Amino acid sequence: MPGLLTAPQSSPSRPPKASLSPVWTIDDLAEADFDWTIIDGQVLAIDGFIPSHPGGRLILSAVGREATDLFRAHHASQAAEAALEKWSVGRFAAQKPRKSLKVHGLRAELNRRVSQHLRKPQTPLAEAVAASMLLLFFFWAFLVYVQGYFWLNLLSGWFWWRHLDAALHSVAHGDFRYSPWLQHQLLRIYGVLCHHMLDHYQGGSQSISQHLEHHLHTNDFRRDPDWTFFAVGRNWIRRHPCNPWQPYNAWQTLYWLPVKCILEPVSEIFTMLSTCMNGASQVLEAPAGAEKFLDRCKDLMSWWVEALISPGYQGAAFFFQPFGHALAALLLSRAVTKLVLLPFAEVQHFLMPDTPGDDEEFVVRQLATTANLRFTSSFASLLDFLMFHGDSLQVEHHLWPAMSFVELREASRIVKVACAELGLPYQEIGYFEAFHKVWRQVRDHAIQPE
Repeated sequence: MPGLLTAPQSSPSRPPKASLSPVWTIDDLAEADFDWTIIDGQVLAIDGFIPSHPGGRLILSAVGREATDLFRAHHASQAAEAALEKWSVGRFAAQKPRKSLKVHGLRAELNRRVSQHLRKPQTPLAEAVAASMLLLFFFWAFLVYVQGYFWLNLLSGWFWWRHLDAALHSVAHGDFRYSPWLQHQLLRIYGVLCHHMLDHYQGGSQSISQHLEHHLHTNDFRRDPDWTFFAVGRNWIRRHPCNPWQPYNAWQTLYWLPVKCILEPVSEIFTMLSTCMNGASQVLEAPAGAEKFLDRCKDLMSWWVEALISPGYQGAAFFFQPFGHALAALLLSRAVTKLVLLPFAEVQHFLMPDTPGDDEEFVVRQLATTANLRFTSSFASLLDFLMFHGDSLQVEHHLWPAMSFVELREASRIVKVACAELGLPYQEIGYFEAFHKVWRQVRDHAIQPE
């Protein structure tokens, strides 16, 4: 987080209007009795803004600090810049700032180099890719569920499973900002096709999403939900010294294979069936009103559509194929999916056993705790792009969450060169290296018998 000058905290009061105090000095701000931040030289009074913004905790961390880079990393639209004017109370004094108010050089330098990739897109490239892939997915679903293409299911089901999840992730970050209307439509479509992840990316009406929490505390194994929630609820591979396992036998270092490929898929399928049944029972309950009943029906339909069409559940296939054929295809496809996508889900968020301290510079912390997947063939890179990069370019995504997936590959080249010039770490792991890394970490963090 750039800037270190923190204003004294007191009970918030109504800030003065900009017309009364158009220019603020450091001393003025130090005595201010309202929460403020500085973006592009504007002093913003954000008392009322913090509780209404979905990233309230992130905004709270900007109180009393220079937050231009933080703002640019999460917002790339002119609408966001226009919204700042409502909260402006004047300009920061055009004087040489104290050392504590200077923007950290590393973040500023990287922002300068990738600035062109944070602008609003001039062509609807991301939207065109998304629309084309949706048409291909429904054609694939027809071939697999209706026509019964068994091997097509096994060889490509993993791709569509990852594509739909990554597409929902992209639309939640606003990657399709060329057209707000199309952005909304894609959110509705992907929110149905990958409905089980909607709350993770969007959150409930009264709380921020787990994914936003992840961006607030990236790779902090004590606070990042990708460590806490997923490590307990979905990720069975225990490799951190805070969670050792015992007793240790050499063959046990591969225990995660049957867990990932057999137990997890079966458990997730039963969970989906249970959710669909519970949703139906809730619709039958007496609603508090017509609007609540309609919301229940919409939610139930979303769950059932995902259960029928999603490559992870393939319910529609059971209506067109023999039961044994459909069940075998589903289970084998899920096993292949778990195995193929293991590097995407495991490598980046479990890179280091020790997280750098909070006083470490933001860019250094992100680079030290995040890794990208390295692809050596053009075909693999193309597949990765068509999956909207998913987790493969986490370094750049963590540094600039607002950057569209179509810009990430070029940004990664820029950041890699910059890190080499500036002596910064830049972590890349090969796809097959990831499997060995998982096995090695399980072995190293197990408690061996005495």
